[in-house]
Amino acid sequence: MPESQPHRADHRSPEQPPLMRAVLFDQVEPGSDELGLVVRHIERPEPGPGEIRLRVSAYGLNQADLLLMAGRHYSTSDLPMRIGYEASGVVDAVGEGVTCFSAGDRVSTIPNVDGPYSCGNEYALARQEFTTPWPEGWSAAEAAGFWMQYLTPYYPMRELSTIGEGSYVLITAASGGTGLGAIRVAKALGATVVTSSRTSAKRDFLLDQGADAVIATEEEAFAPALLAATDGHGADLVLDGIGGGFIAEYVEAMAMNGVAYIYGGLSGTNDVAFPILPLVQRRAGVVGYSLINEVRDAGRLRRGVEWVLERIADGTFGRPVIDSVHDLPEVGEAYARMRSGAQRGKIIVQVSEGV
Repeated sequence: MPESQPHRADHRSPEQPPLMRAVLFDQVEPGSDELGLVVRHIERPEPGPGEIRLRVSAYGLNQADLLLMAGRHYSTSDLPMRIGYEASGVVDAVGEGVTCFSAGDRVSTIPNVDGPYSCGNEYALARQEFTTPWPEGWSAAEAAGFWMQYLTPYYPMRELSTIGEGSYVLITAASGGTGLGAIRVAKALGATVVTSSRTSAKRDFLLDQGADAVIATEEEAFAPALLAATDGHGADLVLDGIGGGFIAEYVEAMAMNGVAYIYGGLSGTNDVAFPILPLVQRRAGVVGYSLINEVRDAGRLRRGVEWVLERIADGTFGRPVIDSVHDLPEVGEAYARMRSGAQRGKIIVQVSEGV
């Protein structure tokens, strides 16, 4: 059966391996609003050199899952494909050369698409360098979905740009897991944080999560509101999960040398149209960004992991905000909630008992 990430095959034993339940995305009728998600039994993978196998406790949903299913992700896959980028679980077996983990360890996994590392299954493979200890005292749901939400903003704010005291950061679609993680990262760096949401219904929630200002995109003119929220300075950095035509809403309110990092496509289109002159005037830029490209570099991966773990350990980040937890047979409902935009925090699918 085709795997979700086609870069290389799972390691299989010569004998028929046991089966496991897995979430698969299969073909749907053109124009259908259905997601085409099914839970089927497929072969359980065996860990190869440098890999661990974990019995998955829970996995976290990400917008990248929806982009992949819609054929709008730069990573492609044959159908039916497996999905899921990050999980919590218990190490079940280790491959040759694994020195950091052993059977029985509770772990969390970092998103990695360079291999058969989807984790919406009862068992999942992970490279040991993309595996970390399950944070002490956290539930399986909390441990299943924090790496994407913290590492996604870490690289633009810490390594690709320099954000600190006096900086203004705009975070779009801020009520999801990555948006909330971005608020915490920006605040930890000393920035003033402006967030966006479609309506003012989530204003109090976002302010409680640390945002300094909230702009309701369907209720107010965006660029003037952004300039007002930044005391006329404009946004030094934009972390944008919407893209598409929404870029035109904020380019006229970017700061000198400001940079917008486009990491998602909630607009529903890859087509982009926005005025260039405001960028020229401010020496500003719009950059395509993916966490996956950053963590492929071993040094960057190590630095990001260490930075996040330090702030989890000292309490700076607190615990992840969990929107809802769904059992594996309810996986379609979980993704439907994500598509609706109603979530406030991370959506989790429980795979085995113990969340």
